[in-house]
Amino acid sequence: RPAGAGESLVVFFLTAILPIFFVRNGVTRGGNAIRSNRVLMQYPQVNAFEVITARTLLEALTYFIVLVLFVMIMFAFFGLPFTAWIDQPLPMLQAGGTLLLLCYGACFLSSQIGRAFDPWNELTGPIGRILLLTSGLWFTLGSLPPEFLAIVQYNPLAHVVEWIRDASIRDFQSELYNPWYPLSMGVIFLAAGLFIDWLYRISGYDLQPLARAL
Repeated sequence: RPAGAGESLVVFFLTAILPIFFVRNGVTRGGNAIRSNRVLMQYPQVNAFEVITARTLLEALTYFIVLVLFVMIMFAFFGLPFTAWIDQPLPMLQAGGTLLLLCYGACFLSSQIGRAFDPWNELTGPIGRILLLTSGLWFTLGSLPPEFLAIVQYNPLAHVVEWIRDASIRDFQSELYNPWYPLSMGVIFLAAGLFIDWLYRISGYDLQPLARAL
């Protein structure tokens, strides 16, 4: 099938697949992050901030290595030039930083919800599928009918994917994404997660399940 934007179908898909999987894994794996590391968090030097930060950085490094491998393979075996992956370096860095903040905030908030709400881990699966279907993997925002566009625009990840494609794919320009929306949502997610973590700390609520587990 032809690419939805640009000339390379690989570039079109990977500019969406990697960000979507990055955020989706942050939400799904973050939901169980505190419970799976609860024994480690007995040490006063280790808390939710260290656990979530380490997980997010590990995920980011993993997907960055995957991207580099794809770029090298496509160049070595299929002749796809390096310039096909990036058109505007500065907007690409801005979009990448926003993506990292959005994933970190979503992972932190998901971990705090899963800390006390056991069924949350079962809900993260459907949430991940919704992200997959509404974040622009198979489409651009400009290709959607107005009624669907009005729904998809509530997904902050869809704005990041469109932003990344606008910065990476030559001759593709989009004015339908709002860079401030995913940035503000990432800040809101992170602030909410930090606030819930602070409530756990001052209440000592999370220490009781830990004591029973030990």
